[in-house]
Amino acid sequence: GSFLLSLRSAAASSSLLGLGPESAGLLLAASTAEASLMSAIYWVSCAMAILSGSFGEALEAQILKYISSCRDLENSGGFSSHPLHPPHLLPTLSAVQTLAILGHLESIPERKRLIHFITSMQLPDGSFCARVEGGRGQREPQPTQANPPPTLVDVDVGDCRFVYSALLALTLLGALEEVSGRKDEVRAWLLRCQNLDGGFGCRPDGECESHAGHTFCCLAALRLLSTLSEDDVLGLSARQRSRLLQWLCNRQNPDGGLNGRPGKASDVCYTWWTMASVELLLCGGDVDEVATSSAAFLDPETLRGFVWRCMSGTGGLSAHPGEEPDPFHTFFGLAGLSLLVHGSADRTTKPQPATDAEEDDMQQQEAGAAWLSPMSSIFALPPRHLPSAWQDKFCLTR
Repeated sequence: GSFLLSLRSAAASSSLLGLGPESAGLLLAASTAEASLMSAIYWVSCAMAILSGSFGEALEAQILKYISSCRDLENSGGFSSHPLHPPHLLPTLSAVQTLAILGHLESIPERKRLIHFITSMQLPDGSFCARVEGGRGQREPQPTQANPPPTLVDVDVGDCRFVYSALLALTLLGALEEVSGRKDEVRAWLLRCQNLDGGFGCRPDGECESHAGHTFCCLAALRLLSTLSEDDVLGLSARQRSRLLQWLCNRQNPDGGLNGRPGKASDVCYTWWTMASVELLLCGGDVDEVATSSAAFLDPETLRGFVWRCMSGTGGLSAHPGEEPDPFHTFFGLAGLSLLVHGSADRTTKPQPATDAEEDDMQQQEAGAAWLSPMSSIFALPPRHLPSAWQDKFCLTR
């Protein structure tokens, strides 16, 4: 209770989000949805980190206390999004990322149990599910006739989002080698998620349509797996890479923004999902000249213009120009903008203003963008918050 009140108070007065009293309720509603609360803490924490801001000691202490209250130390060792919810891979990753931002990654208690929770979610086909069905800690008791083993949610159905969450959390915990014995199975499963149009769905063999968010998860997971080998490649053929890059570049709409799949309106969050996917595709050892030159199909000038138009006059970013800002789109809009400023996209171009007033405003915004922290396209964190062994690795910025 006191943590949520502090979060609301900080949001209402924060220069990060710039929300006035009328909009503070929207932040509270978005942040206190129990199933996404841990993710909301990560969005706000990482957005603050991109802006080199700080919560202050009091609020940071409450964030750490809340994260600790969501850890199931009695049984599974994983994190949930709410103290009364069962452990789940997605809030587990958000908790680990937030602890990395706050400088407490190395002080996580009983790390082996947390690592075991993550690896226990791996399915026979190499993919990962997210949680066990039921209450907290059902996976630990030994099964008996009276106490049958718990069933996994979608026990035979993996999801690329959970694969990425598991691999990234293990990497941040220094335990990616835990899956090294099955890395080929995981890679094969992820590669089967690529569809004929070039994009990736959340499930293999054309079961799900291509989506920019799922494409990011598959590519980031493949890049993480590549660190377990010496070849540093995704495993895609030149033709597959070319189709994928073309699909990503086709996400740009006439208004300059990016959508997540064909026929959809632009949304500022896809600035991150799509730009990070392009970065992940181009940053490894399997880049060829044809694929690299194809990046010209994505116009960074008009994309920046769309992001600027999604910025609220009171601060924060919204999904679409003129709408209310929220934590989710503020974070992913800033993260995507950081890639535009620091990444492999054209760093010398900027949107052409239509009026003198727009030109003045653009100059002010560009000056502000210059101090956006870079983002790692593989970790979804500023590089300075990564474990030291990873701070100079590929896919941080180009």
